[in-house]
Amino acid sequence: MMFGDMFYKRINNLSNWQQTLFSLVITVRMYPNLKLYSESNNLNIHTTFEKDLELLWSYLESHEQQIDFAELQEQLLELTPEYNEEDPLGKIVASLACQSLLITFDSILNHTKTEALLVSEKSIMTVIKYLEVRDDTTYDEDQIVELDEIQAELDFQMNIIEVLDHKRSSLMFKTLKEMAYNEGFSNIGIPLDD
Repeated sequence: MMFGDMFYKRINNLSNWQQTLFSLVITVRMYPNLKLYSESNNLNIHTTFEKDLELLWSYLESHEQQIDFAELQEQLLELTPEYNEEDPLGKIVASLACQSLLITFDSILNHTKTEALLVSEKSIMTVIKYLEVRDDTTYDEDQIVELDEIQAELDFQMNIIEVLDHKRSSLMFKTLKEMAYNEGFSNIGIPLDD
């Protein structure tokens, strides 16, 4: 295992609602990557994506409205860009962000208890793809774990778990939202307003 047993164990031990919140925080932080790609290519994926994120926050905080998550998942799946390794970085990271949101929906619909780990991997993969393009190289597993940006990503994810270890409250949601929006920057440094 690339990042050590303790990291995976902490993620796997999250309850269903914690898995969903963990996944949502990571996905929100990936949103600027998707928005930049969507706007740069005159697409409208980001408006659907942002609306879905707002619905998820609202649902998780209050559970007051009925939401057809299966329908939202289906709509997003149609918008998700497919990519191969030769595609531009923007398309790849946009697709990974969409995949993370699809998995977050799945954490509500199916509760397989693997969703948080899958979203964690999508975010880490986004950082790796960015670094490989930036540095014009391919990193092996041993090199990846030594990279400062990967350590920062792992620290961020562990900080989410630390917050989730506390009692569910409005303060928890406020803290998680602040973390998710990450002062307006994505997990690879893309500003939200760019």
